[in-house]
Amino acid sequence: MIGSADDTKDRYLPSVDRLEGAMRAGMRALDAGRLDEALERFNFALKLKPEYDAAWLARGSVLRRMKDDDGALQSFAQALRANRESDEGWMALAATLHGLGRVKEEVEAYDALLKLHPRLVEAWVNKGAALHETKDYRAAVACYDEALAVRPEHAPAWSNKGAALLRLRDEEGAARCFEEALHFDPDFFDAIVNRVLLLQRRGRHGEVVLWVDRAIRLREAAFLWAAKGLAHMGLLESTLAMKAFERALELDPGLDEVRDGLRRAKALRAKVDLYRGVYECFGTHEQVDPGCMECEIADRCREVSP
Repeated sequence: MIGSADDTKDRYLPSVDRLEGAMRAGMRALDAGRLDEALERFNFALKLKPEYDAAWLARGSVLRRMKDDDGALQSFAQALRANRESDEGWMALAATLHGLGRVKEEVEAYDALLKLHPRLVEAWVNKGAALHETKDYRAAVACYDEALAVRPEHAPAWSNKGAALLRLRDEEGAARCFEEALHFDPDFFDAIVNRVLLLQRRGRHGEVVLWVDRAIRLREAAFLWAAKGLAHMGLLESTLAMKAFERALELDPGLDEVRDGLRRAKALRAKVDLYRGVYECFGTHEQVDPGCMECEIADRCREVSP
């Protein structure tokens, strides 16, 4: 007799129950945040079935949670060796490459996936975002167009396309894209922020305030309060500018440019301090818009409106 039963029991094909049990236990541990246990369970599943792509994918997910991107990359590569047509495998591989800053290889991963599944919208959008990082904005726009050809209502694709067009100095095209994104998802945070950037570029201070307020209701961030402060400065509303800069610094005390903005707002208040009050159109409309002639604050509005 060569060895005991315990020595030989794992040499044979695993039962489905043992394999699925290991995977279920691993997923429960992963969901509960018990990463070491999850990794142990998925390693055991791979011992039972070394070419099991689902186990390699799960193992890679655990390693990413553990901040071991190199190990995760190897796991996802193994998953793709077992199943080259796995959408999840290619997307996970690309995301890990992105985390490692290997953007060129990330794009190549999306290319490989899109050869297999050319109508996969998320892959087109993610590829576009990667190309945007490399400053290839025209190629990024082409990717978003591919995504929108499949799903015209995809708000992130519209928003990302607008951001790329803004980089290409096509402000009108960017504005149309942001409008489309917000038409399909009125609370899409990224589209609102992109619209704020466009309005800042155009010097539309009143509209910046309105859209920043809308963004802050969804998600508070120091950079939004900073943008709000700059817009209030443009509207000559120095007290409101000070309050916005102060809130930005509460959220992120390390923003030197915001601290400088606060100093300028304090200096401005010694000279002028307007308040637009309940007039939500203040600084947002062209002077030829209907109703401007009857407006009680038309003179003040002209001081700050383009």
